[in-house]
Amino acid sequence: MKGLNTRIALRPALAAALVLCLGAALRAAEEPRYFSSKAVGTTTADFLNLPVGARAAAMGGAYSAIAEEASAIYWNPAGLVQIPKLSAVFMRAQYLEEISYQYAAYAHRLSYDSVLAGSVLLTDIGSIDQTDISGNKLGTFTPRDQVFTLSYSKAILEFSDKDIDVSIGVSAKYIKSRIVGSAKSYAGDIGIMTYNFGDIPYRLAVTATNIGGGLRYDTESNPLPLTFKMGAAVNPFRNMLFSTDVVFPKQNKPNVLLGGELATTPNELTRFCVRAGLNTQQMSDGLTGMSFGLGATLHFFSLDYAFVPMGELGTTHRISLTFDFPFRSPVFQRRDRTIFTKMKGISFK
Repeated sequence: MKGLNTRIALRPALAAALVLCLGAALRAAEEPRYFSSKAVGTTTADFLNLPVGARAAAMGGAYSAIAEEASAIYWNPAGLVQIPKLSAVFMRAQYLEEISYQYAAYAHRLSYDSVLAGSVLLTDIGSIDQTDISGNKLGTFTPRDQVFTLSYSKAILEFSDKDIDVSIGVSAKYIKSRIVGSAKSYAGDIGIMTYNFGDIPYRLAVTATNIGGGLRYDTESNPLPLTFKMGAAVNPFRNMLFSTDVVFPKQNKPNVLLGGELATTPNELTRFCVRAGLNTQQMSDGLTGMSFGLGATLHFFSLDYAFVPMGELGTTHRISLTFDFPFRSPVFQRRDRTIFTKMKGISFK
């Protein structure tokens, strides 16, 4: 009866989340120049779109219905409820030319159905010559960006014996950017994820990210890259995963992301994976728009690598290390179906 009352009490929270997502979408759609190819260059803070986690990058960014470790802070905070007692992710990405960025995230279980998490994203653009209007060198400057995020995730349906479970997550961001001058802003994310444990398990997700104001470096403020996603992931076989995201970015036309992962499991605590992905918006000659990667999990450590070619701009590489304590187990491959059956009654302090 207590579980039933909890689920009934939390239904308004789920409805409120849906209303927030819909309201943000309607407000954004009021401006006709957005969400189309004509909107390219109309938003700022594009570093908010830099993908985090090598596994997600290797799968083309089709990750909003997959995220189940600390990087869910970025992809879909609703997925945080799937972590074990704690989860941490550390990533370094060597981007184009001298550009690099680092990401670190930590998530901690408060109770068997709620998680609190935080992350930091730092970019390093390198040194750039500063000149006057005549081209005379005045010195150099080093643009840098920082994003600090605090997230909370909650199980709406209590991950009981029913076929469908639902979770929700929210995030608050503090954004600081420096070119020559500096600017700061605040934003929020919200996500919903459902899990269906039928004969062919699948997950569905809806997210709205970067809901907030803009960045003002001088006198004019430009909006943040508000993005809506609808995602799905399916496990047709135990060690095979396919995913897709339909993306509605404020600064461009809608596009589709596709990802796939094939794994082998020598034993219950060891996994080796190969991955590939496709971003239809970036498709052009050669391998542009495609991504590839490898991953290995041993007990509670996961090491992942992603290779993402970007055509004439060059290639990018990402390496991330994930730590899940006391163990790492994909949601649809757990012996007891969910992580929560083992954790009821355990202290999370």
